[in-house]
Amino acid sequence: MKQQNAGERVVKKGLFIMAGLIAMAMSMQQAVFAADGDWAVKTDLQGLYGNYSGSLLRSSLSSGGLILSADYLDKGGFSLAANYARLAFKTGNSINQQGYFANARYKLYLDALPGPLTLMLNGHFINNNDVTGNTDNVKVAAPQISFLNYAKTFYVDVGYAHSIYQNNLNVDQFTPTIGFGLNQGSDWFQVRGWFIKPSNRLRAQNKSSTSAVDVKWTHWFAPGSWHHLEKMQLGGLFGERIYAVDNDAAAVYNLADIQRGSLSLALQWRITESLHLMLMGGNERYLNNTISNSYNNRFGYLDISKSW
Repeated sequence: MKQQNAGERVVKKGLFIMAGLIAMAMSMQQAVFAADGDWAVKTDLQGLYGNYSGSLLRSSLSSGGLILSADYLDKGGFSLAANYARLAFKTGNSINQQGYFANARYKLYLDALPGPLTLMLNGHFINNNDVTGNTDNVKVAAPQISFLNYAKTFYVDVGYAHSIYQNNLNVDQFTPTIGFGLNQGSDWFQVRGWFIKPSNRLRAQNKSSTSAVDVKWTHWFAPGSWHHLEKMQLGGLFGERIYAVDNDAAAVYNLADIQRGSLSLALQWRITESLHLMLMGGNERYLNNTISNSYNNRFGYLDISKSW
């Protein structure tokens, strides 16, 4: 009973903080509306459900979250996000988790470059009711520098993330990325490398390092396409990664199992000029090396975004 009450307190605390972030987002939007259009604001409501197939321990994963992004002209901006997730186990127990994300970005325009440099700093904090403490109280700092040319046909970035876990574990991650615009802007092809080095292999499935490649192809449809379909994205992850930090998704993979690849398909519709709907489905492959258990996570994802 004490464990259940502790879990309930963790959940209530996370929901209280999430409600505070929502109220903050609403007040920021009101301030933005009074700024004569200098600010561009977008909010995203997200939901995810995944079912684990073949896992000896895990049953399902469900989550929901809110992201607020605001950009001032072409100079910079910030993002705030809150997420609640529940990982259910075959035993009937669960981990209830709250994740918080903050991002600040600033653009530098140099005469020597045909496009801006964007300096970015990302921060993550995770709180949950994991009785071992191994996945709880996780802190991440993740700076990144990127370049996109004015024609929006070439992109490159270099990212770094340092994650601090309890019980003697730190994780360093490097993520170089390159992207190309093709077919007069109707297609975008991007490749990102993931090079991750945990400090304690006993806490990382006996892995001293992992590496993977993430490939994404995005196709933009012409206006007036079928049922307002705006874009399609195919994604694939090849290789292995553990304790990954994905700043694009505002997510930290803080559980210790090894991700061994994934495939996904996403479709996005323009409902109105300012309202968009994205649906994604996919499959992730995992390995629990400690018990030699390979399994899959088949997931569905929903994102509703609104520009203000």
